[in-house]
Amino acid sequence: MSSRRRRVYRRKKRRYRRIFIINLFLIFILISLIKIVNICSGLIKSPDARMVSSDINLLEDTDVFTVCIDPGHGDWDVGAIGVNGSYEKDIVLDIALIVGELLENSGLNVVYTRNTDTLSWSDNSIENLYERVRISKDNNADLFISIHCNSTYDSSEYKGVETWYNPESEDSKALALVIQEELSNLEYTNDRGIKFYSDDAPLAVLNNNDAPSALIELGFLSNWSDENILTSKIWQKNIAEAICNAILSYKDLIE
Repeated sequence: MSSRRRRVYRRKKRRYRRIFIINLFLIFILISLIKIVNICSGLIKSPDARMVSSDINLLEDTDVFTVCIDPGHGDWDVGAIGVNGSYEKDIVLDIALIVGELLENSGLNVVYTRNTDTLSWSDNSIENLYERVRISKDNNADLFISIHCNSTYDSSEYKGVETWYNPESEDSKALALVIQEELSNLEYTNDRGIKFYSDDAPLAVLNNNDAPSALIELGFLSNWSDENILTSKIWQKNIAEAICNAILSYKDLIE
């Protein structure tokens, strides 16, 4: 090969090598740019992902099990009057407030139809009952618990705890069973079992409620033994704990 041809060949070889190096460099830059774009895209999307996650957590946090507690009577309506002069409205309010505090301490949301001795509606017995149901519905309650004391003029010998439910609701029956079991286990009075009302004599707070509901008659104020227990602060706390335990057990049952 002549010296001229060798020089031409070397120049071509050097040119091809430069082109090859330039191409490699361009490919490297292109790959780097693609990686940078992907990283940036990921950073842009991450806040959205975190926001969605936060929204889900927020929904989960706000989706708290709600119990509507209804202390019967109140204000102008004293309810049953005990043989020693106690008022049903006062006894059931004391117990209801303890139940509510225990439930809130367990992480549940609690609403009351009343938490004082003052009613915000008129002294009309029908409106009184439907207003209590409205409060439960407006707060999308998962459970409705109405707390009462019993009484009879027939005989002072009648005593015992009983729990009423809507016969059209199997969920309410299950709730009543759990409540009655917890209360009867305290053995503070007779166990009168669970009861349902007849079609011709419905209990308005149960019959018109959307949530599983129960009405508890804690004992007879017309019986001196029941009245003494239901006015005892120690027994009120024990009874409230039993009702709270029943509600938590029912919640676990349905979840």
